[in-house]
Amino acid sequence: MKTDKNALVISFYTNLPGSCQAEWVDDRMNALITKGFKITLISSRGVFKHENDSIRHIRIPCINPHGAKSELNEIQSRKIKINLLLRFYYRVMAFIDFIMKKIGLETGEGRWNWALSSLFSLFYGHGKYTFIYSTGGPASVHLLGIVYAKLLKSKLFIELQDPLTGEDIGRNKFSKLGLSLFEKFFVKNAYRVIYCTKNACKYSKESYPKYEKKIHHIYPGSYLEQGVESINFSEKKIRFTYLGSLYSTRNVTNLMEAIDKLHEDNPIYLNKFKIDLFGNIEEKILNEIKSFKHDIFVVNGLVSRELALNESLKSDVLLLIQNTDNRSMNTIPFKTYDYLRTGKLIFALTYKNKEINNLLTDHNHIVADASHSENIYHGLKKIIDNISELNFKITKSKLTPKKAVEEMLELL
Repeated sequence: MKTDKNALVISFYTNLPGSCQAEWVDDRMNALITKGFKITLISSRGVFKHENDSIRHIRIPCINPHGAKSELNEIQSRKIKINLLLRFYYRVMAFIDFIMKKIGLETGEGRWNWALSSLFSLFYGHGKYTFIYSTGGPASVHLLGIVYAKLLKSKLFIELQDPLTGEDIGRNKFSKLGLSLFEKFFVKNAYRVIYCTKNACKYSKESYPKYEKKIHHIYPGSYLEQGVESINFSEKKIRFTYLGSLYSTRNVTNLMEAIDKLHEDNPIYLNKFKIDLFGNIEEKILNEIKSFKHDIFVVNGLVSRELALNESLKSDVLLLIQNTDNRSMNTIPFKTYDYLRTGKLIFALTYKNKEINNLLTDHNHIVADASHSENIYHGLKKIIDNISELNFKITKSKLTPKKAVEEMLELL
């Protein structure tokens, strides 16, 4: 099908089951395709190639030794097909990375350097684009987006899935300064900068008042269709399901304290529910879960998004957990949008974030302070005592990738 609606999409990750950033951009591209767009996509080499006639997929490898080694690990673990020449290249880069580490030289994490190697995508030939859209975690994609926007004289949407600046963002003072300079550079050179929460958008407008008119927020949404069956909760254990990783301050320590208090109140409570965990769990947290004295948690490991969504539809309550540090003030976990579309009750452990609290309570879900075990205890008890009543009050979310695309196109 011929069309004059063409978009250049730049994302380090794509078509990589289990990767939030990949699923995010894949949802958006599918929504663009339904609007009649043809897409040229530039990504890392360590992903599966899209087999969609509406997507021209250009995959570029890292030129940084450590970045190339990381790509090779991804390729091998997921059995992504590569030719012999590329396999030889990755082996050489992995060897260089090994030698450099042995002599005490660090080569960096590699994804910044991808902004250089990805310039080879210029040789693939490009026509006229309605707009350019760069998105994802690694900020190198936005550097490439700026180069293409200048060369092709096209409008650039830079989408920051997580803000680069804010409290508890950045490993140290030098890192914070660097991220701040990059964010200002992105805001200055983009046609529109999209943040994914109102809080992050507001913070950016206050930080860069000169560019306030080009800064916007768009919720990414979820394509998931609801499929809820009537359940007799009196005849079964209530199944809580958590989808996502657990690490650092995003953990279950305070949740376990709340479960202890439930047991102290009445041991029968612990026979009424179980908690399934799907996703990567940091070793320290995993050991804490395994040594927990109550048999409540079931650890299932990492699964694909499709399987995770299937599990969510079979669940009774979906558990959401934020980090208990200030980065949570301006972020909303991507799975929140999938959760909202299931029609299942959500129990959210959030931290200093009125925006996500309002988003959830507006749909009649239950919110507790992730840093306060007493607050979590009251939320748990309320759900266990009133699950049937709470389940009937849930309202449907209208946040979808289609809506996100419509809002992007309005900004053109």
